[in-house]
Amino acid sequence: MIGIIILLTIAPVILLSLFLLSQREQRKMAEEIHEISKEQSNRLLHRTSGLVSGRLIEEINEVLREIRNGEIWLKRRQGEVNLMMTNISHDLRTPLTSALGYMDMVMHSQMPEEEKTALLQMIERRLQRLNELVDSFFEFSKVIAGNEAPQMEELNLVSVLEEAISHYYDDYCDCNRTIAFHCPENRIMVCSNKNMLLRILDNLIGNALKHGRGEMEITVEKEPLKLIFSNELLDKDVDISRIFEEFYTTDISRTKGNTGLGLAIAKQFTELLGGTIQAKTENGVIYFEIS
Repeated sequence: MIGIIILLTIAPVILLSLFLLSQREQRKMAEEIHEISKEQSNRLLHRTSGLVSGRLIEEINEVLREIRNGEIWLKRRQGEVNLMMTNISHDLRTPLTSALGYMDMVMHSQMPEEEKTALLQMIERRLQRLNELVDSFFEFSKVIAGNEAPQMEELNLVSVLEEAISHYYDDYCDCNRTIAFHCPENRIMVCSNKNMLLRILDNLIGNALKHGRGEMEITVEKEPLKLIFSNELLDKDVDISRIFEEFYTTDISRTKGNTGLGLAIAKQFTELLGGTIQAKTENGVIYFEIS
């Protein structure tokens, strides 16, 4: 009887002590979590006694890891976006500056009417290129938002390819390069979206202009329908596994005005149109295959 009385007397004291110790441990944990949240480190919460569940501490540490990983990803993404905005600005200025230069020649130079007409045509092409770039960025933003499905129509694939090639005819000629177009027929009908299809083709041809050399080849295989773009690479160290990433570019110096969006747009648009696009390299030549 006396033992029971002693036990009943001591038990509340023990329970109260354990409760107070647990409260103190929780306060320490809260303070440590607060300090960790302010630090730029990978420090985790440590268990100092057995009063707080080890499972709870591990769950808290897992949340801390996820927060740190999210912060790292966000900083990297912010850096990529800032670089992208700088690059987009550069790309938009390039055709605009060229058009303004030609316009100044037309306005302030004495030249035959034939030369003025040729320059005005050049200005038109540069402004068209500028408009296409703006459209590409706008269309890419819609793809990211996922708000719109492409409107499909019957198109002659050969005509669209020829139109895309004509966009870059002068640029390739200026570099003493050519585009070889191989197609078994003059008319191959497909159900697609012309604007998006043009962006895909334009981006692939433009990518070859910036990062390739020599002749570019475009081959159409009809059964099954397949487009193959190939050219020799300037940079042999291209990371083919990252080539379709949104901001991936090997042009670190930005001398070529590359946003790093061209191939990402091509991939996104190809998939939206129900196709697939793949890339591979072989003996210094890169191949893009759309099917």
